[in-house]
Amino acid sequence: MTFPARELVGRDADLARIAEIIGLTSEAKHGVVLSGDAGIGKSSLLARVAADAEAANWNVAWGHCVGQSGSGVAHLPFTELLARIETFAPEAIEQVVATRPALAVLLPGRRMAAASAHSPGQVAESVHALLTAVGEITPLLVIIEDAHWADPSSRDLMTLLLTRGFASPVALVVTYRSDDLHRRHPLHETLAVWARIAGVEHHDLKPLDDNAIRAIVTATETTDMPDRTIGEIARRAEGNPFFAEQLAASTVAGQPVTGGLSRVLWARIDQLSEPAQHVVRTMAIGGRTISHDLLLRLVDLTENQLEDAIAEAIERHVIEAQWPPAYAFRHALLAETTTADLLPGQRMRLHRAYAGALASDPTLGPASELARHAAASGDLTTAVRAARAAARADLAVGGPVNALQHLEQALGWLAEDAEERDEVSLEASDAALTAGDVVRSVQLLRDRIEHPGPDQAPAMRARLLATCANRIRLIDLAFAETAPEMTREAMAIVPDGDGPDRLFVLTAHMQQLVDTRKYSEAADLGEEATALAERLSMPNALIEIRAVMSRVIEVHDDLDALERHINSLLTDLGARPDPLRVRIHHQAATMHHRRGRLKQALESHDRGAALASELHIDWAPFGLDSRLIGGLTAYEIGDWDGARQRLHVTDPFLGQPGRSFFDAALMNVRAGQGEPIGEDEIAAVREWWHVDGFGIVQLVMPAVEHYGNRGDLARALDIAEDAISDLERTWGRFHAVVRLAALVAGHVATHAPTLDATLLRRANADLEGMISKAHGIVAEPQRGLREPTTEEIEETNTETWAWNVRLRAELLRLQWRTGQGQPPPTEEMVALWRESVAAFERYGHAYETARSRARLAAALKAAGDAAGSRREADLAREVAARLGARPLLAELDDLAAPTPATAGSPDTLTPREQEVLELVARGLSNGQVGQQLFISTKTASVHVSRILAKLGAASRTEAAAIARDRGLVS
Repeated sequence: MTFPARELVGRDADLARIAEIIGLTSEAKHGVVLSGDAGIGKSSLLARVAADAEAANWNVAWGHCVGQSGSGVAHLPFTELLARIETFAPEAIEQVVATRPALAVLLPGRRMAAASAHSPGQVAESVHALLTAVGEITPLLVIIEDAHWADPSSRDLMTLLLTRGFASPVALVVTYRSDDLHRRHPLHETLAVWARIAGVEHHDLKPLDDNAIRAIVTATETTDMPDRTIGEIARRAEGNPFFAEQLAASTVAGQPVTGGLSRVLWARIDQLSEPAQHVVRTMAIGGRTISHDLLLRLVDLTENQLEDAIAEAIERHVIEAQWPPAYAFRHALLAETTTADLLPGQRMRLHRAYAGALASDPTLGPASELARHAAASGDLTTAVRAARAAARADLAVGGPVNALQHLEQALGWLAEDAEERDEVSLEASDAALTAGDVVRSVQLLRDRIEHPGPDQAPAMRARLLATCANRIRLIDLAFAETAPEMTREAMAIVPDGDGPDRLFVLTAHMQQLVDTRKYSEAADLGEEATALAERLSMPNALIEIRAVMSRVIEVHDDLDALERHINSLLTDLGARPDPLRVRIHHQAATMHHRRGRLKQALESHDRGAALASELHIDWAPFGLDSRLIGGLTAYEIGDWDGARQRLHVTDPFLGQPGRSFFDAALMNVRAGQGEPIGEDEIAAVREWWHVDGFGIVQLVMPAVEHYGNRGDLARALDIAEDAISDLERTWGRFHAVVRLAALVAGHVATHAPTLDATLLRRANADLEGMISKAHGIVAEPQRGLREPTTEEIEETNTETWAWNVRLRAELLRLQWRTGQGQPPPTEEMVALWRESVAAFERYGHAYETARSRARLAAALKAAGDAAGSRREADLAREVAARLGARPLLAELDDLAAPTPATAGSPDTLTPREQEVLELVARGLSNGQVGQQLFISTKTASVHVSRILAKLGAASRTEAAAIARDRGLVS
């Protein structure tokens, strides 16, 4: 059964529309977000919808978000929802729990059986699977009320359900109070996401008209009421049916129709007997709903007296009875009004009573409630203990954001010199990391490191320092350079002797030595850490040490040795699900990528991502990187559908800056296919540039392509300059500058003939700086001894090698199209573009191979090899068509366009115009052309004007470029 449906007045159109959207009266089954002011009738409307659904043989399940009481419990409305489903579809529960044990953490009777903590994504997947399975049995209507009070994990889970939809007949309705929202309300940002989800409709309940309000008032009581009074109530209610009911009830009870609603509501409560008022006040401090057993513990009444008081409050329409035995305010506004009227002393005593009851019997309520009431009553010791327990409970049900909130509350309650702050800071940092908020994770640790208590133990401080250093290396914040100092201090203070703390610190310091290229010191420390791990019989720690040391092998460019080392690590780990395996697969993928084995790299990334999902650490650092770089690798090998699948993330549990990485990486495919990219999208990713240089690299490449495709070279140069400046400040030297220089050079060459002189000078100056930096990378001394040979670069980093060849070819094309200096021989251009094609073929980058072929085809055409040009263009077009690469297809179309110099064409150049064009292509002015051909400057100008018209060029430079591209000049 669903909640009793009351007679609806004035909502026929709303009822019909909701029924249509959810598929009760149509084939469509979409999600609905229902909004409206408090008291506007959302619950009454949905009660009728639910009753109609049950009459049509649907199942209906409700979940309620709760303000105050239980507000800090992760997934609270879904716990209620699943309890309801268990009553009518127990077989579906059993089926899903068998395959997705994370569901058990939301089933009150089975939480203890769920042995381990589960990630938010795993819990969400299990709920989605359950609702889908129930819908396969019988159509299902799911109603989540009062999302404005939802905890963070519940908001994210609702987002996932709305985004994914259901393969079976399942309709989801979510409600919230629109008058409760403000700009900084946590639901505000979520609503913006919901507004963009296809198939989700937003329906806002408007105030009723006066006729409907009059009908509600006259139906409230049998007592006759003067028409003037009814009119006054309708005026004051302003279309809100709950307000109208309360005003009418107060009038019938002899109260005048005056004052604000809060005064009217309190007048209703003031009519109750003293025992009933006592019950209502006690309930209000706990929230909207309270169990019978807890209420009996709190009030100074016998069970019979309590039942009489409850009966009176129900009769007066203040509260309602529920099952299992519990009581709820008829409307949240009644609870809010009662709470606001309590005196400070009353509040304190009631909070103390709640805390005492919950502490004596934990089954009466969640630990988060004990923490809230204990803190409000001044018992901060109990509050901190309960908050930590609440955090552990939330982590177990996949609510790391909720856990972080509890732990940060606990830190706020602890004195700065409290020894317990060390452990709580570590726990809070762990919760933040689990939630994907690496920045917050680091900040929490740094705060405790910089403000230690007077009795902070050396071992604990060493662990704080080492943990913070490990997490700092995951991002590129301004204080990243402090990480080595942290591990050095940790090494100095960690107690001597064999112990896990010392091993942890040794490993962290070794990682910092590797990161700062102190490989000899790292190798020495690695031997000490290895010996200690063996003495402590900690095999996983030993493998982690070896994983760190793989970087020492890699830096010597002995990729064969690195491959053997990685394979041995995977062999030693075996097939067991271990987070270390995710890291090793990531290292294997990086090694394959450097060698140009992109398919093997993608396989390793996919293995790592799948294992991370199995371990419920999808968005932990190596799990996130495996999926992200796997998507980029799929883009490179030409599986753009696979790239979109990996990079388009709808999981609401992915936080920032990780989400910005995926958004930026997906722009590579979007730019390659010519899809518009909004300035707001680019700006949204740039907001996170200060956190991690990886995000800069991910965005700048597709942004340059996007602006270049649009012909907005100034914006392309702007973002390239900004990226280089930020990356040099963050990373120093970086390999990506080679690719960036090649991309910029390509777009400058494409647009150079149409650029004004000022922008072309700027482009050339910017390119000079990039070329210098790129040369510094390509010629970077290996191991501090010498510059690498060509063979070494080509073997150990095929990506950088390919982009370096491409850069050289683009610079020749730029020189050719602008006529700057002596135009390069076409044979030299052909040779270098052939080398570019070969380099990208070896690397395995399908799109860049095709783009190099297109430009090789242009060079061949300029060299007079029409057949060779067509052959290369056809190969490029085949790839471009398969990828849907519209900008490249447009470039190939321009190359294939017939030239105006075709015999018999009305635009055929005359012999004299051909002579003039040859001289213009060499950069001669009109006067110089006239001197060479013994004609007047004016006549030369006329010839040039005709040539521009026939070639469709806007300038002499563009005409020269077109002539070269079409083979009209040598």
